[in-house]
Formats: sequence, structure tokens, C-alpha cells
Amino acid sequence: MGRRMRGAAATAGLWLLALSSLLVLWGGLLPPRTELPASRPPEDRLPRRPAGSGGPEPAPRLPLPPPLARDAGGGSLKTFRALLTLAAGAADGPPREPPGERRRHVPAGQPWPEERAAVHGGVFWSRGLEEQVPPGFSEAQAAAWLAAVRGARVVALERGGCGRSSNRLARFADGTRACVRYGINPEQIQGEALSYYLARLLGLQRHVPPLALARVEARGAQWAQVQEELRAAHWTEGSVVSLTRWLPNLTDVVVPAPWRSEDGHLRPLRAAGGELANRSQAELVDLVQWTDLILFDYLTANFDRLVSNLFSLQWDPRVMQRATSNLHRGPGGALVFLDNEAGLVHGYRVAGMWDKYNEPLLQSVCVFRERTARRVLELQRGQDAAARLLRLYRHHEPRFPELAALADPHAQLLQRRLDFLAKHILHCKAKHGRRPGT
Repeated sequence: MGRRMRGAAATAGLWLLALSSLLVLWGGLLPPRTELPASRPPEDRLPRRPAGSGGPEPAPRLPLPPPLARDAGGGSLKTFRALLTLAAGAADGPPREPPGERRRHVPAGQPWPEERAAVHGGVFWSRGLEEQVPPGFSEAQAAAWLAAVRGARVVALERGGCGRSSNRLARFADGTRACVRYGINPEQIQGEALSYYLARLLGLQRHVPPLALARVEARGAQWAQVQEELRAAHWTEGSVVSLTRWLPNLTDVVVPAPWRSEDGHLRPLRAAGGELANRSQAELVDLVQWTDLILFDYLTANFDRLVSNLFSLQWDPRVMQRATSNLHRGPGGALVFLDNEAGLVHGYRVAGMWDKYNEPLLQSVCVFRERTARRVLELQRGQDAAARLLRLYRHHEPRFPELAALADPHAQLLQRRLDFLAKHILHCKAKHGRRPGT
């Protein structure tokens, strides 16, 4: 009996030992008790590491262009080839997003997010910002409009809505409308047409209304229904006029506030100078388009837009706060470069008078759309810009050879202006450009 009781006690002891061991094991697996804070700010409200506080900066989202090669003498750039190859595979299209990543929407009135830099490589607008630029005139829209007006029957010519009193608003049989511009002399129509095709060479055609040429022929089928209107317009028989797409609901455009100083002059526009800091998306999107405009007007020597405002500063210190001549905003938000008849031909003839405004205006800008800069450098390297312009014009307007060719002095001036612009872009890159990782 005693032996049985001792055996039972031993068995019970073993069970108790096993149970206590199991409790100890479970206790080791449980996490220690912690006190949670009452609230925790979300990750996007946590304070950011101040600049210069040590540690590596986050890598930029967008690819940076390669640094430009320098010669052994130090400082001068070897060739234009280094910048011509900037992000060749990515520059023409939007950057690819990782699977599942959603594009962040930034309200127009709020600053551009710091993590999405407005400029990359020191001198180029970021691709993310360029994607926000309104599309303007697409190739398909331009082609459809041109097909609708070339040779089409005009059923009405109306005064008003197209600038000068000599111009008319034309309505075609299918309801399409066009501004018909009649030049005081042929070089105005030639300048308008060649400026449009230069915009196409530069990739800026989305900002310039589609253009076609027509000949005024009272007995021709195109004008047969508007004989009285033609006589009232006093257009010379046989003259060439330009037809540009009529645009309703245009609004005036003022020089962006970040670019204006208190005395009305323009501040230098560069990423390194802080002019772009804390700017809203709307302001930056406007500046992207303005920098394209400055390059375009310099190449065409157009004095009838921002340059005329600069000229007027000498007696009107508030002119920069008023609407800019021949520049408007379309219903979709894109800037529209209108009335380019002062460009290339007439502008080149009087360039000596206006370049004291055009050149400093260009040199005040040191940030560019990368695609535009690449086109400029390609045209500069080829040294055949006038020939390429002539080929493009003849392809689209074979019926009007008399307006095609630039005179030799003007063709040379176009190339010299491309040289000057290319050197300016490279100067900005050498001075303000950043190497990847810096």
C-alpha cells in the first residue's frame, strides 16, 4: 500500500513538472507587455531630416543626364555630342511607373512636392513636371483641321476676332473656322508660315496653331461665295494669305510673378538661384512653357511679344503686369503662341534693333525643357537648319514656292542664332548642371 502511494505521488510530481515546464515555454513565446502611445502622427507628417544634417540624400526619382565631357585645357566643352545623347531612350516618353504605383495628384494651388524636384540635372525641367503641361494641339487634331480647310469652300468672311483690321474670320462649308491673315507685305505671311514650320522642327507645334496657305482668287472655287466680302477687305488679287485655326475662349497671359522683380524687370530663371522654390504646380507648369517661348522667340527674332513689353518698360514700369502681346491661354490651359508674322523674315531684317532685348532675355533663362534643348543642339550640329526648314515647308506647302526659301543672309542668321542658343544651353549646363548623385 505504501509502495502504491509513493508511486502515485511520483507520477503526480512528474505531471506537475511537465505542466510547469509547458507554462514556462508558453511564457517565453509571449511578447513582453508594452505601453502604446496615445497617438502617432502618420508617416507623411513626420519631420523631415534637415538639409545638410548628414547622411546621404535620397536618390532622385528621375534619371539624370550624363555629365558633359571637358577638354584637357579645363572648362571648355569638347563637343555638343554629350548633351545630344541626353536620356535618348527616355526623353521622348513619360517615365515608367513601377507596377501598382499610382501617380500622385498635386492640387494646382499647392507647392510642387519636395520629393518630386522641379528640375533635374541642374538645368532641365523634370519629366514629372513636363507631364503636367497641357497638351495643346495634337498631331491628329492639326492634320484633321488642315485637311478640312485646304482648298475648302469659304462661305463667310467676318470682321473681328483675328487681330488686325485687314484680317478676317472665315467660315467654311462644314462649319470649320479659320483666321485669315492678310499681310501688308508678303514677308509677314512668309514669316508666319516659316515660324510655324520652325516650331515643328523644334517640337513646339503644340503651342502654335495649325497653319495652311491659300491664294486669293476672286474667280476661284474656294472664294466664289464671298465676292462682296473680298472686295470690302481690299485684298489684292493673287496674294497669299495664311489660314490658322480659330480658337475661341482664349484668355490673356501675364508674365509669371516668380519671374518679375518689383521694378518690372525679369529675374534670372535658374534652379540654383532659388527662384523655383515653394512654387505651385500651376506656376511651374507655366514657366516650363515660357522657357520654350523664350527660345522660340530668340530663334525667330520675334520682337512682337515679350520683347515689346521689355522695350516699353522705359516709360511704363507696370507693363509686365499687363497682358503679353500675341500670347494667350487656350481653354485646356496650354499657352498659345499667336501671330508669329514678325518672326524670321521681318524680325531678321530688324534684328540689330531688337537683339539688345532678345539676347539678355534669353540669357536670363538657365532651365530648359530637355527635349527642346536636344532639338536645338541637333539643328546646331547639322549646320543645315535653313535647308531642313525648306524641305519641311515644301513637303506641306508645295503650291507656294515663292514663300519657301529664306534669303542667304537670313539662312545664315538662323544658323548663327542656333549656334548662340546652343552655346548658352551648354554654358548653363557647365555652370549649373549637377552630376548624378550630387
